[in-house]
Amino acid sequence: MIALKFAMLRNALPGLRLVGWVLGGLLAAATWAVAVGVQDDGVRRSALTLLLAVWTLGGLVGPVLTSGAGVLRAEYFALLPLTRRQVGSGLLMSVFVSIAAGVVLVALLAVAAHGARGGPAAVAAGVVGAVLAWVLLVVASRLVYGLLGAAMQSKLGIEIAGVQFGVMFAAMFAGWMIVSVAMESVPALLTRGLPDGPVTTVLEALPSSWPVLAADAAAAGDAGRALALLGGLALLDVVLVAAAVPLLVPRSARAARRRGRPRSRGLVAGGGLLPASPTGAVVGKEVRQWRRDPWRALESSTALWTGVVIGVLALLGGYTRPAAAFAGVIVAFVLGLSGCNLYGQDGSAVWQNVVGEDAGSVRADVRGRQWAMVLVFAPRVVLVTVPFLVLSGAWWTVPLVAAAVPAVLGAATGAAVLTSAVGVSPGVDPRRRVGPNDANGNIAVHVWVVILAIVVAVAPTAAAIVYVAPRGGAPLGAALVVLGAVNGGAAAWLLGRVAIGYLDRRMVDVFSRIRYGRVFHEDADAGLLDGIARVTLRGEVRAKELKQEERDKRLARARG
Repeated sequence: MIALKFAMLRNALPGLRLVGWVLGGLLAAATWAVAVGVQDDGVRRSALTLLLAVWTLGGLVGPVLTSGAGVLRAEYFALLPLTRRQVGSGLLMSVFVSIAAGVVLVALLAVAAHGARGGPAAVAAGVVGAVLAWVLLVVASRLVYGLLGAAMQSKLGIEIAGVQFGVMFAAMFAGWMIVSVAMESVPALLTRGLPDGPVTTVLEALPSSWPVLAADAAAAGDAGRALALLGGLALLDVVLVAAAVPLLVPRSARAARRRGRPRSRGLVAGGGLLPASPTGAVVGKEVRQWRRDPWRALESSTALWTGVVIGVLALLGGYTRPAAAFAGVIVAFVLGLSGCNLYGQDGSAVWQNVVGEDAGSVRADVRGRQWAMVLVFAPRVVLVTVPFLVLSGAWWTVPLVAAAVPAVLGAATGAAVLTSAVGVSPGVDPRRRVGPNDANGNIAVHVWVVILAIVVAVAPTAAAIVYVAPRGGAPLGAALVVLGAVNGGAAAWLLGRVAIGYLDRRMVDVFSRIRYGRVFHEDADAGLLDGIARVTLRGEVRAKELKQEERDKRLARARG
């Protein structure tokens, strides 16, 4: 399995893995610099506990960014005479043999340098603790990645995945808050250490800090406490390994039969709450898909947790506290990113749109998808906005938030459906999805297009907020709320109308791109949207060609 893993990595473009290796190397060097360079024992101890906590967080999030943990899959070995436990154990062992795991081990061994000042016993405790912490981190990383795949079968898995992706997106959007606080705190951290209080207590309670505490206990002659800490790490390793092995080889799931009375047309249309029209049918279908499709549910959960994490960061930032009131706006913004590849996620089911196309079917499909996104995400926006508005205490932001939410929500629905139509990018076929990144294809361009479209679409509301914020007043606030609602409705209608016009001419092409990866005709009079579609298609084709060229070169070198 290890040889197969390296062979697959050699024949794949490194992508974000290379970035992760570089960042990991820099962080490992910083960890050793703290362990060797800081002279005060207490300061060094608090700094190392913080750095090891950062390593733990990075280990849990890293596999999602790099997809490194998902190189080998259990189905590759389905025909071999191996038990489920043997396959799971082999997959788990293969995770330890990698550049990323080696970098983590090197960083954790800095605990031995910390214990060097306490004598041989402290060094031994540091080495053993570092190795046990390394096993814990690698297994936990693989376990969390496996839980993301389990999101296909479990609501709990969806929420766990949503939290992780939410942290990741929050770091991308609001990482400057963390960086600014960190840059301000580093000099004080290296001279005085962390202050006594809840932060220090929580850090020392984390298993990532136990190697440092064990080394300190051994240096102080407290062998009992050192052994207890190391024993706790070993016990956690055993528990996580026992949980990870079966998770890596999921049992084949059988679709549960639904019992009860057959579905009526009224129930399918939303139990009478939705209009009995083509648009109402699409709304009902899309709402159910956002709830039942694990990948759609994961994206809606991610939007919620992204807003929550950014709100928490704003509350902790001090001067950024009023910004926490806009956490719900972040949820509405992430809606655009979540829905930027709706047609690609549907896969070959888009064939139904082709064979059932008539004069109004495209309009019903586009508008139904937009309304469904509003129905799914609006409650999440309110759920995040209200508590963070109360916690921030910035009541003067109420009219600003009330204007920004509908503006961003409307613009996001329009940008999402237009981008998903023009730049459809199929991922792994729905029945073969296993990893957390399988649902979408190459959507890097989509993300930037959606961000730009939303920013341009909400420009009137943004300008009005800049004007009203320093002046205040009830009349201006009421006018601002009305403007935000009109802006959001207009943006949703206009961008959706553009998508309808495009799909009226190109629905067959959208399906051919999903099914065959190409368009079977060229239009000499193609406009801007067709040009964007061709660019995204060329990008996908070129990426496949580059992978094939890289494989051919490696094969030629191996033969030569």
